[in-house]
Amino acid sequence: MRELSVIEAVREALFEEMARDPRVLLLGEDVATLGGVFRASEGLLERFGPERVIDMPMAETGIAGVAVGLAMRGLRPVAEIQFADFIHAAMDHLVGEAAKMRWRTAGDWTCPMVIRTAYGGGFRGGPYHSQSVEAFYTHAPGIKVVAPSTPADAKGLLLAAIRDPDPVLVLEHKRTYRLIRGPVPDGDVVVPIGSAAIARPGNDITVLSYGMMLHESLAAANALAGEGIDVEVVDLRTLLPLDRTTILRSLAKTRRLCVVHEDTLTMGLGAELCALAAEAGVLEVPPVRVAMPDLPGIPVDDVLEDAVLPNRATIRAALVRLAGAVPAGSARRRAYDASIPQASSVVEIALPEEHTRAALDALVVACRAVPACNASFAWSGIVNHAQVVVDCDFGPAAPARGGGTITLIDYGREGADLAIPFVRPGQTAALRIGAVRDGRAFVACSVDHRAVDGADVGRFLAAFTTELERARAPETVHAG
Repeated sequence: MRELSVIEAVREALFEEMARDPRVLLLGEDVATLGGVFRASEGLLERFGPERVIDMPMAETGIAGVAVGLAMRGLRPVAEIQFADFIHAAMDHLVGEAAKMRWRTAGDWTCPMVIRTAYGGGFRGGPYHSQSVEAFYTHAPGIKVVAPSTPADAKGLLLAAIRDPDPVLVLEHKRTYRLIRGPVPDGDVVVPIGSAAIARPGNDITVLSYGMMLHESLAAANALAGEGIDVEVVDLRTLLPLDRTTILRSLAKTRRLCVVHEDTLTMGLGAELCALAAEAGVLEVPPVRVAMPDLPGIPVDDVLEDAVLPNRATIRAALVRLAGAVPAGSARRRAYDASIPQASSVVEIALPEEHTRAALDALVVACRAVPACNASFAWSGIVNHAQVVVDCDFGPAAPARGGGTITLIDYGREGADLAIPFVRPGQTAALRIGAVRDGRAFVACSVDHRAVDGADVGRFLAAFTTELERARAPETVHAG
């Protein structure tokens, strides 16, 4: 067992497999004389010669097409695409030919080729050298897709990919090349394609990740261990086919899922992983995805790049939220729903004895001015209501019936000068008008503090009192 970097492990796998199997050859841009843009193939030209280590023109379509032809003629080509950003030029050969070869020939032909490419951000490569492309190719049946995170897996999965009878896309996160070091077993140790690994055991939450984001997830999980949150981190290693057994076994234990990937959020691999968990019915709370926002590319500016990429801080924040989520239908959830965290504010206003109609009208105006006070709180989100429906509680003779979107309480002269109303379940605000004394009254507003903040309460009461004052102003008569 030695300690290697990821790039050293990749290079060792290429050396050993080319020495073991004379059918293996390497082709790509600058892979021979230069030794690869990241030096993954350094020394291979001197060891195996130009017939097996071949510099190709700057044409990804040609690299992939030649690799398909070589594979169909019985060789084991390893084609390098310098950056994953440029692999799309070769998509027709990969998805249209290589992926379909076994299926469309009923097994008469296979296409045992490997495409290696460097993907991912954080390398200051800007929008044309930083893409994560896994979602495109995990959508293509017939291709296997692996994404090693550690040096041992970088070597073991590459060995498995070269020996596989079908096309394999090997995604190597460029930041891990020299940043991540770790033990690599001596000898011919192959990591099976389609097998995930438990990178950190835990009991509270399952994190599914790969590549550089695995290491950020591990850092977040280790930080939370001291706070009593025990996170299990699963290194997917293979993205297609997924190791459903390992994933579901972990989720059956933790019942909570967080998926972390560097690719953009919409239609990313995380969506498929969340669907897998949902269809299995193993989650007690909704899953969480931590991913890059839906931007066309990585920003050129270093500060902006760091801001859009997931990191251990954003992952930790997501895990804390997930740990505190309350299962729907549980006794704890029912207790949470019944116990609304209230905040209240009180103002004193000028008010006549007869004010009910004006108060109702002013309440509608205030609700429209501050929709957060005419809403319903749900754990899945806050729902603002299009219409204002007031539950009017005018005392024992006319109690509120319920079903409205906000509550108005006014017991008239028999009521208390000042009393704090309770927010009803399904609403976010309640208003209580105290007894009018000498033309003035206290108005108290209570809100569900999960949905309405103090600034909203202030705006709501200001809109309410302004409308009442407008209603009380004498009408202006215009001659004409």
